[in-house]
Amino acid sequence: MANTFKLKIMTADSVKTDEDAISITVKTIDGKIELLANHADIVINTIPCVTEVVKANGEKEEFFTSKGIIGFKDNKLNFCCNSSEHKNEIDIERAKAAKERAEKRLKDENIDTKRAEAALARALTRLELKSK
Repeated sequence: MANTFKLKIMTADSVKTDEDAISITVKTIDGKIELLANHADIVINTIPCVTEVVKANGEKEEFFTSKGIIGFKDNKLNFCCNSSEHKNEIDIERAKAAKERAEKRLKDENIDTKRAEAALARALTRLELKSK
């Protein structure tokens, strides 16, 4: 199909998806961005978000993705991220516990605030996807 591109979402230890897609929507520090077939070559840094993929057959699939980097070249998109989970892979109790830990750490003045904020963002995004 002319309106599709090759999509690969991967982490250090797994490939989450490797198929043709119509679109992918991710979040950057500047907001959401949707990439379609034949996009200009681009490199994008992403932040934790619910990544939306529309497969070649029109089916929509959602993943939790942590921060990562996308490279789009020659109608091929490679998305490398620290972690990625399908909705059914998310452990809700673990995500709730991570949220509570991060919130507790943020109350401590002697903590690495950026790291705690990143942990909180990941936990909240997992909970957001699981609640859909």
